[in-house]
Amino acid sequence: MTPYQTLYRKYRSQTFADLVGQEAVSRALQGAVAGNRVAHAYLFSGTRGTGKTTTARLLAKSLDCRRRADGSAEPCNECESCVAINAGAALDLIEIDAASNRGIDEIRDLREKVHLAPAIGPKKIYIIDEAHMLTPDAFNALLKTLEEPPEHVVFILCTTEAQKVPATVLGRCLHFVFRRMTEEETVGHLRHVAAAEGIAVEPEVLALVARAAQGSMRDAIGLLDQLVPLSAGTIGLTEARDLLQMADPELVARLLNDVLGGRAREALDLLASIYAAGAEYRSVVRALMERARDLLVEAVERRDAAARSRLSEVLDALVRLDGEVRRHGEPRFLVEATLVRLSAVGGEVVPAAPPAVAAAEPLPSPASVPSAPPEEPRSPANAPVEAQAAAEPETTPAPTNPELAEAWQRLVASQPAHIRGILKAAEARVAGDTITLAYRYKGQFDIAEDKRQAVDQVLASEIGPHVKLVLELAPLDSTPAARPPAPEEHPLVQAAVRKLEGKVTKVREI
Repeated sequence: MTPYQTLYRKYRSQTFADLVGQEAVSRALQGAVAGNRVAHAYLFSGTRGTGKTTTARLLAKSLDCRRRADGSAEPCNECESCVAINAGAALDLIEIDAASNRGIDEIRDLREKVHLAPAIGPKKIYIIDEAHMLTPDAFNALLKTLEEPPEHVVFILCTTEAQKVPATVLGRCLHFVFRRMTEEETVGHLRHVAAAEGIAVEPEVLALVARAAQGSMRDAIGLLDQLVPLSAGTIGLTEARDLLQMADPELVARLLNDVLGGRAREALDLLASIYAAGAEYRSVVRALMERARDLLVEAVERRDAAARSRLSEVLDALVRLDGEVRRHGEPRFLVEATLVRLSAVGGEVVPAAPPAVAAAEPLPSPASVPSAPPEEPRSPANAPVEAQAAAEPETTPAPTNPELAEAWQRLVASQPAHIRGILKAAEARVAGDTITLAYRYKGQFDIAEDKRQAVDQVLASEIGPHVKLVLELAPLDSTPAARPPAPEEHPLVQAAVRKLEGKVTKVREI
C-alpha cells in the first residue's frame, strides 16, 4: 500500500514557474542562474509558509541540473541530480536545521567539509534553515567561510526573523524578502490543488481557508488537506467553520455592534453562544479585529471623526487582547473583561477630544454677567484681550474643528522638547481655524511669546497659513479642584486594613 503524502508536500513547487506569490524573487533568481551571476551567499527571509526553503531547493536544483539549457534557469527534473534532490537524497545539497544544530561545533564541522568537491553537479549547496537560531559564536565561526567560500559552494540562509541575524552576516549575503500571499493568490492555488485532487469544495470554503492561513500557502494547503475527509460530497461552509473553529461573520458583526452600542450583557451572552458553537476565543478576537478594521476604513472614507476615534480605541484594545489571549491561561475571562470594558464607554459614538484640546466656549453676554467688585488691573499682556472681549457684541461661537485639533496635537508632539514643553503647558482651545493657547502663569506666557514666530512658521508649513494662533493669559482659578481620593483611601480598603491589622504597601491598577 502506497503511503499517503500530504498535499503541501505533494504540491511543493518543482520549477520557478510553479512558485506562487513571489514573482520578483523568482525573476531575480532566474536571471542570476541564466546569466551565470549566482552569488556565493543568499539570505531568504519572510513569514512561515511563503516558500523560502522551497525556493532554496529550486535554486540548488537549477545550479546542479545536468540538462538545463543555456540561458534558462528551469531545472529539467529528469537528470540524476534533479531526481536526487526531489527525493531528498542529493549528496551535493546539505540542509542544516539551525534550531537543533546551532552551536559552534556544528559550524566547525561545516567549515572542515566545505572544501570537499561536489559529488555529481558543479555546485555544492548548503541550506541553513532557521538561521537566526545560530548562537553568536556559531555566527562568528561562519563569517569567514561565508565571506570567501570555495568557488563550488553556495550558502542559502533561510529565516523567519531576519532582525536576529547579525549585521555582519547580512552584509555578506544577498537578501531577498518573501512576502505574505494575498487571499486571491491563495484561493487561486487552492482551487488548482482541489481540481487536481478531484476535491469538491464550495468557493466560500476556499476564501475561509485563505483567510485563516494569514498569508501562509503551506498552512492553507494543510487546512484544505484537513477538510478533505469531512464529506464524501462537496465540502460546505458550515462544516468547514466547525472544523477550523471559526466564528460566523454575522455573529461577529452583531457582537461588535453590541460592544459599540454599550450592551455589555448582550455581548457576553452572544460571546458565550459563539464559543459554544465551537469557535476559539482567539479566532473570535481576530474576527472582531477584522470587522473593526473594516468599519474604521469606512469611517475614514466618509470623514466621520467621531466613529473614527471610537473605532480606533476599540481596534487598539483588540490588538492588545490578541497578543494576550495566546499566552493567557484563562482566555475566557480576559476576553469578557475587555469586551465589558469597551462596552462601558459605548452607546452613542461621540468625538473624543485630545487630552489638552477642548472646544471653545461662547463668550457670555454682558447682561448675563453678575455685578462684581472692581478687580485690580491685570498684567498688560492680558488687558487688550479682555477689553476686546467686553467691547465686542455677543456672537455665535465658531464651530469646533476635531481635525484641526488632531493636527495640532501631532504638530506639538513632533516639536523639539524646549518648544513642545511650553506648548503643552497651555490649555488649548480649537474653534474654526483658530487655536487659542491659554496660560495660567505670566512666565509661561512670556516664554510662549518669545517662541511665537517659530511656532507660527511651523504651523503655516505643517497645517496651513489659514490657521491662526492666539496666546492669552488666563486667570488663575481661585477654587482649586478637589483632589480625587487615592485608591488606598477607599472605605473598603480602609476597612480591610483595620480588620487585618495591616498596611497598604503597593497599589496596582487592574
